[in-house]
Amino acid sequence: MLVAERLSTQQLHEFAQMQDDGFEADDSRPLIPEGFYKVRGIKREKVYLHNRTPKLIVTFKITSPAQYEGTELFMAINLIDTKTGKEFKKVPSGSKYYEQWVIANGNIKPSREDRMSPLIFISGYFEAYVRIVKPKFKDGTFKPEAFHYSIIDYLKDRIQ
Repeated sequence: MLVAERLSTQQLHEFAQMQDDGFEADDSRPLIPEGFYKVRGIKREKVYLHNRTPKLIVTFKITSPAQYEGTELFMAINLIDTKTGKEFKKVPSGSKYYEQWVIANGNIKPSREDRMSPLIFISGYFEAYVRIVKPKFKDGTFKPEAFHYSIIDYLKDRIQ
């Protein structure tokens, strides 16, 4: 039995529309020049990507320079201990999370057993370095520029 024969009239109409209209494109990722920008943290979420690796994704909004103001970029931070291969319970001092957290905390290191909440990135103003990601094909060659996008590579300093 064909799929169309098992659908109700409403489902058949929606199915026909889907085939005729295709899929709606997602917003493309922003691509801006590499360099230092002033940014404000606006959102954070914990996700599991690819091989179930836990990551913290912090979204920042550019506040300066004016031509890129309002552009949203993300910074991804692994939440896995490279020694054990497991999600950390205690944050290793050599991890990107530790480094970026200390910078977000005004360059003040946590005391032993302090909680290192990711909320510290939200609503803070920072100087951040933006890097362009240039994905590659499986053969190691770069994909066309249409697939390149910008990310926050690291925070350099807390401004406010």
